[in-house]
This record gives sequence, C-alpha cells and structure tokens, in this order.
Amino acid sequence: MSVHAAAVVHEGAKIDPEAEIGPFALIHENVVIGRGCVIGPYAEINHARIGSGTRIGSRSIVGGDPQMQNWTEVSSLVRIGNNNDIRELVTIHRSKDGGGETAIGDRNMIMSNTHIGHDCLIGDDTAITTYAGLSGHVTVQDFAIIGGHAGIHQFVRVGESAMVGGMTRLVQDVAPFMMVEGHPSTLRGTNAVGLKRRGFSPKVRSKIKEAYKVLFRLGLSLENAEKRLGEIEDGGGEIKKIMNFIASTKRGLTGILNAKK
Repeated sequence: MSVHAAAVVHEGAKIDPEAEIGPFALIHENVVIGRGCVIGPYAEINHARIGSGTRIGSRSIVGGDPQMQNWTEVSSLVRIGNNNDIRELVTIHRSKDGGGETAIGDRNMIMSNTHIGHDCLIGDDTAITTYAGLSGHVTVQDFAIIGGHAGIHQFVRVGESAMVGGMTRLVQDVAPFMMVEGHPSTLRGTNAVGLKRRGFSPKVRSKIKEAYKVLFRLGLSLENAEKRLGEIEDGGGEIKKIMNFIASTKRGLTGILNAKK
C-alpha cells in the first residue's frame, strides 16, 4: 500500500495493500478501498465502499452528507464498483436513508466538477460530462451519456444508451436509445452515433429508429403503438427494453407520446 506521508487515514479504514493514497487525502473510518485504487491529492472519502481499479481525482468528495434541509444523521453509503475514472472536484453524496446507498457501477467516466446527489443509481459504462448536475434519486442506465452542464431533476431516469445533450434541462425520463437536448428538453431522435459506437448492427439500429417513429412521431395511442411495435422483429430485445421503460415511467417521457393507455 502506498500512502503518502501527508495523507490522513483513519486507522479503522480498510485499504487494500495495492491501493495508492495521495498527499493530503482524507480517508475516514467508514471506508473500504479496493485493490489498485488511486485516491488523488486532497480527496476526501467517507461512508464509502470502493471496488478495485477505481481512480478518484484531486479534491473530489465521495460519501458526503446529502444536501437536504432538516436531514437527520443515519448510517448510509456510497457504493462504487470497479475500474471507474472519477476525475477532480467531483462530489458524490451518500443516501439520505438509513441502510440506503448511492450506487455507481463499473467502468464509468465521471468528469471534473460533476455532482451526483444522494440515492442516485448509475449503471455501467456511462459518461457523465463536466459540470453536469444529478439531483437526488436520479437513475442513469448502462452506456448512457450525460452532456456537460446538463441539469437533471430528482427521480428522472435516463435509459440505456440514451444521450442527453450539453446544457439540457431534464425534468422527465429519457427512453433507452434516444437523444434529447435543449431547454426545455426536446427529443431529437435516436442516439444514432452512440448506438453505432457501441456496435449495434445497421439492422438493429434501423429497428430502434422504427420504434422511435411509431412511439413519438405517428400520433398513435400507446395501446396502438404497442401493437405496431409487436410487429417489429426484436431478436435483441431492444424494443422490449423501450416498452418496459415506458411502462414504468413515473415522471413521464421527454418527447411526443400523444396518448395515454
């Protein structure tokens, strides 16, 4: 274990022998840091469980108290998976609830000055860009991209492989594989570039685009849209993911979904 002489590490913290703690980092008691992690200078880690291979940049704060008026101290955590790249000046706050967790998966890129509020759930392989702000209870599913300076309202969900453009004000859910941007946020189409980069075949991308048109551009009721979607071959399950996401929305969807079921 490489702990800089100027770091402050509580004797109760559990740090893997292959982890590295930079100068002036502050590691509190209720912390577990996994193999190969690198904690940058002046970072503060508290109430956290961090998997292997994750890097946390200079002056970031992980496990800070939730930003709520009249909040009462409880035992809660931030849980971070493996091989994440969390850059400088990032803040990630622990759950507001006793026994609760703010959870971040694996292989995420969380860029500088990003804020992730209490009880957020971040999947795997996401990118959250500089100055993005995620309020409490936001969910970001796998492979989603959040643009710089985007502001996301409490309880909003961003679906798998969706794209939220820079400086977007997001107050409703974004369906999987779609792209939104603007203030107010506007559905622009499918996340065509992201789907291609992820390796979706032209056939699958075409089916997702067809589903987008059926749901958001033909003015169909949701019931009739579902019937039309049932006629689309869905070998990879992408259409089913979209429909399951829509069925579970509580804040409504960004886009034009004209009729209710």
